[in-house]
Amino acid sequence: MSKQSICKMSVNELASRIDHAILRPWNSKEELETAIEELEKLGLRCLILSPTLLNEARGSTSRCLGAVAGFPYGYHSLEAKIKEVEDLIAMGADEIDFVANLQLYLLDKKEQYINEIKAVTTICKNANVKCKIIVEAPALSPTQLRKIVEIIATKAEPDFIKTSTGYGPRHTIPDDIIIIDETLRQLGLRNRIGIKAAGGIRQGLQAALYISIGADIIGTSTPRKILDTYKEICL
Repeated sequence: MSKQSICKMSVNELASRIDHAILRPWNSKEELETAIEELEKLGLRCLILSPTLLNEARGSTSRCLGAVAGFPYGYHSLEAKIKEVEDLIAMGADEIDFVANLQLYLLDKKEQYINEIKAVTTICKNANVKCKIIVEAPALSPTQLRKIVEIIATKAEPDFIKTSTGYGPRHTIPDDIIIIDETLRQLGLRNRIGIKAAGGIRQGLQAALYISIGADIIGTSTPRKILDTYKEICL
């Protein structure tokens, strides 16, 4: 794929597709304030925060604020996850990035796996809050990823399927996005379920490539670097 075929977006369009993640336990209040400023000045899509930082950021901007639930490994009980999601919505979260318990699926407890996804997706839909289900594609074989996307899409139909928490065994790669995109298209659900690519995305050309092959949203902790490097290479 040539650079010309990838570099089709304006910087503003690329920025409007970026979710800025502020999720490290040591992120400071100053870093949060800087992130909110960048959200507004750079025209980013959304700011994705820890529950603690979401509570801190409440009322500081009218732009999209989201939060992670079950982060980063999804081990919480279903009851704990439901309470966490309800609390995040009560705090004002516009979107939830939800970590499904992949171990349930890998232990062949597929009904439990999908039931927690259905429960959280239903809560979000009832509250008019967007729900992104994180599948941790870097830990899966292509066959496993296809099957997981199929079951999530047909049984729960979240707003987005997200590739990774960033804590997986590798970064997200193009094949992850292609498999998710192809599976959703085969199911006839691509126009109803989006794709969020996240996990090791730090360069502008990388982000633009992922969008060109199917990603709707890019999740990153380095949005300014992505936009600056996109300008250097594409403009």
